[in-house]
Amino acid sequence: MKKFRVTTRSGREFDVEYSDSDNIMVALYDHFRGEPWGDCGGSCICATCHIQIEKGYPITPNEEEEDQLAYTFNKQDNSRLGCQCDLDGVPDNSLKIKVPHIN
Repeated sequence: MKKFRVTTRSGREFDVEYSDSDNIMVALYDHFRGEPWGDCGGSCICATCHIQIEKGYPITPNEEEEDQLAYTFNKQDNSRLGCQCDLDGVPDNSLKIKVPHIN
């Protein structure tokens, strides 16, 4: 399994294991049970999987994703939706993200 690094709003940091068939929302799903995370199941309609890319992944969202990001709290230039960020081909330990709305 490969890993990427996550930082939450409170500064808590941890590594998340993933496979190439995951996206960021799926890889983090079990870590945020009971939190507002992935509520639409990855349909790009709720923005509860809002993340900020700190390194290791393209920043540019597609138009549908950009529309959802317009309604998120703490939107930044590096904001993405985890459900839209496939992990296929992302090298081990190269990705670092922040989840700005979960402690």
